[in-house]
Amino acid sequence: MTTDMRGDFFTEYNPLQSVKIIVRKLTEQEPPWWRLRGSDLLDNVHYPTTASSEEWADELMALDKLLVEGFEEKWLRNKATELGQTPIASDGSLVLVARCLQGLGFDEEHAMSTVSPLRTLHYLRTKLKGHAGGSEADRIRKSELAVHGSFRKHFRILCGECDEAMQRIIEALGQE
Repeated sequence: MTTDMRGDFFTEYNPLQSVKIIVRKLTEQEPPWWRLRGSDLLDNVHYPTTASSEEWADELMALDKLLVEGFEEKWLRNKATELGQTPIASDGSLVLVARCLQGLGFDEEHAMSTVSPLRTLHYLRTKLKGHAGGSEADRIRKSELAVHGSFRKHFRILCGECDEAMQRIIEALGQE
């Protein structure tokens, strides 16, 4: 309506579109700490359009592949060590991002809250799609519906939180 009928630019914030813009910029800039794992990933993430929990889980998985799987664990581990942190062997990429942020001056709480949306995304992907599911997956589905009213609304909110997290991470690691 805005663009077709009025001839105006559509300026409403679209969190998923913003996430995709961030990923495109990262892909162009090629920072050593992140890389796109597949050229089709940008086209594979969409807002859920139905009330299907399976569609929601599929989109969470696609978003996780787009964002979380892009972090370069080896680089992050080396950078965290260089920044005076002591990562342990079991630290995954998101913990390593938090450790790098701490090494760059973030207090522990701020570092963990920065990566929290990405950790939530990865947790949901694991529980809803990566494993058999069961009662815990059912509990998660019911909880998110009770809080947000729809899977689409939850996905949009999570995209916004991931957008903000990625912007903070880029700003911090981009200064290195």
